[in-house]
Amino acid sequence: MALDARAKALKAAGQPIISFGVGEPDFPTPEPVKDAANLALVDDATHYTTVSGDPALRKLVAERTAEMTGVPFTWNQVIATSGAKEALFIAMQVLCDPGDEVLLPAPYWVSYAEQAKMAGARPVAIPTSAPSWKLTPEDLRSHLTDRSRALVLCTPSNPTGAVYSDAELAALAEVLADRDVAVVVDEIYARISYVPVGRWLRAAPEMAGRSFIVDGVSKAYAMTGWRLGWLVGPSELVEMASAVQSHLTSHPSSITQRAATYALQGQAAVEATVDEMVGVFRQRRDAIVNGLSAIDGLVCGEPDGAFYVFPDVRGLLGKPLGPKGRVVSSSSELCAYLLDDALVVTVPGEAFGTPGFVRFSYALGMDQLHEGVSRVQQALRAA
Repeated sequence: MALDARAKALKAAGQPIISFGVGEPDFPTPEPVKDAANLALVDDATHYTTVSGDPALRKLVAERTAEMTGVPFTWNQVIATSGAKEALFIAMQVLCDPGDEVLLPAPYWVSYAEQAKMAGARPVAIPTSAPSWKLTPEDLRSHLTDRSRALVLCTPSNPTGAVYSDAELAALAEVLADRDVAVVVDEIYARISYVPVGRWLRAAPEMAGRSFIVDGVSKAYAMTGWRLGWLVGPSELVEMASAVQSHLTSHPSSITQRAATYALQGQAAVEATVDEMVGVFRQRRDAIVNGLSAIDGLVCGEPDGAFYVFPDVRGLLGKPLGPKGRVVSSSSELCAYLLDDALVVTVPGEAFGTPGFVRFSYALGMDQLHEGVSRVQQALRAA
């Protein structure tokens, strides 16, 4: 966000910035969803809803989660939140006490660690390795302690695009079978995948009593600014989560809830728009992987989901780069160099707990993508 703010300031000053930074679809919200919001205004649906969200929306989420996992859920096991980020924050507040440990496979989304700290817990990074970027049962087992309280999984992953299979998730669940560790699964990118997506509770239904599923409409339906997410879990934990939310935001926007309800009804026109968006993302993924892979010293794998690539830039560090022979010693310095000299925004791996790598979001038009990659190629060529 800090890099994005700096880039916007440069853009406002007339600089031709190209941003591979903040991750949000560049597509418009589907028209029928916007129409549903307009109708909500006409209907004067502009007042408080219940704290946990409108029952009609929660019923849809429960049905959707049950369909995806095979585990039955009812509407009172769901709370609607102001974005998936709030759902994750609330999950940490409900699960953690001071001194607890939250296990985070690294690289991890930047807010997971901070949310754990806000709950008084200590984030514990578990390094994973390219090209799979997936937590192994052995690494999970080796990081468990008596203070381990929760494991956070994200599939498809931000920033790597890694997608766990059901078998891989089941193997992780087996490690936790006799441990009092809760699991928070962030599935916000599940609809944007190019391979079959594993589902935590489909793979490990026995974990339903100590798992939170987090999702929302932001990514799949290009509704980032609408701020609608949800938290699904066991009744007693969801009741606690609702109590926390009552002192935060009360509930998400009533208009947003109406729009999200329409989005989740499975209307053919909406789903066709989502399918089209995912197809375009796949084309962009192929284009950016090909472009970045042409850079000597940079290694870029092909992600299976989301809209990010996370190339290894360690082969570029300490070497003269570009026309001026610039030398950088870290991925953070490399990202600053790309912004200063190429007017391209990226995010350093340090933000995700994994130095030596850089995240590129390919949620931008193909013309901008090609131009941005060309600038990066020029900036990172050997001097």
